[in-house]
Amino acid sequence: PGKDELSIDEIEKVSKSMDDFLFLLPTGGEPFLRKDLPEIVRIFHRNNHVCNVGIPTNGGLTARVLESVKSILDTCPQLDLMVDVSVDGIGKDHDEIRRTPGLFDKAMTTFSELKKLEKSYPHFTATIETTVSSYNDSKLLDMYKYFTEKTEADTLFTLLCRGKPMEPAAKFFNIENYEKYARAMEEGIKERMLSGYHRFPFADVINAKRIVRHQVIARVIRENRMILPCYAGSLGAALFAGGEVLPCELHDDLKLGNVRDFNYDFKKIWFSEKADHARKVIRETKCFCTYECFLTLNILFNPRVYPRLLKEYLGIKWAKIKKKVGSS
Repeated sequence: PGKDELSIDEIEKVSKSMDDFLFLLPTGGEPFLRKDLPEIVRIFHRNNHVCNVGIPTNGGLTARVLESVKSILDTCPQLDLMVDVSVDGIGKDHDEIRRTPGLFDKAMTTFSELKKLEKSYPHFTATIETTVSSYNDSKLLDMYKYFTEKTEADTLFTLLCRGKPMEPAAKFFNIENYEKYARAMEEGIKERMLSGYHRFPFADVINAKRIVRHQVIARVIRENRMILPCYAGSLGAALFAGGEVLPCELHDDLKLGNVRDFNYDFKKIWFSEKADHARKVIRETKCFCTYECFLTLNILFNPRVYPRLLKEYLGIKWAKIKKKVGSS
């Protein structure tokens, strides 16, 4: 860990103060820069019975990524682990967007090596993740064709450029291009070109959730308003490397406190007046954004969305049945 980052012992203390929870998303920066990342995952799997972990990577540290992933899989055999390799363009396009010459080749090598691990670990999935911005939105369908025809990718997903990017213009992309890419991925799942989390329990529920999430994101951008109530600070939170707890990483105006100031007792922060205030602000201001992680919570834990989720789930199942019957 860096100078001000929580040590592994501090993380253990925080974890032991928490109840069980479902999802853990160690992000960055580059999460694999921490050599103790496998131990961090093991701590939350052991203490909090986390059953699903998703880790993004730029793919630049192939050996480190492979070593860490193998360590996690070998010591947590029942954990559903997903590693998302970030690819925002093909060849030099990706290198220019990421400002790192040679990164595309390294990322694709990392992805290829991770795909090999899938053969030995049934609870592991390697995916390609694309951050949509004004620098690549016009080439998304070309990227889709490349990923599905030139690589072993069977699970793709997108993030939208948000927050405070180095170049603010990156956020001004064409929503129609995003919607076309989302439809291509939806058709890929239904046509079985993309298997989409097939190794995970309830895989097509996850796929249906992603389809609904794309629809919600498009509406948020077009209508510039809250489409679903946000559960940030209620069902999820962000713990930063230095110990700060926020209801959402985009809400640095609603800091709840630092675990170091609360003797590493997460519940003292979670049930504090500041936390109650943050939840009230999020609820009363009808806070909205396109943050995919919290939109997942907002969809999966909102009964009002279940009919739409069921519709997409049945649509996926029916399309797969027709495809199977047609091929036989």
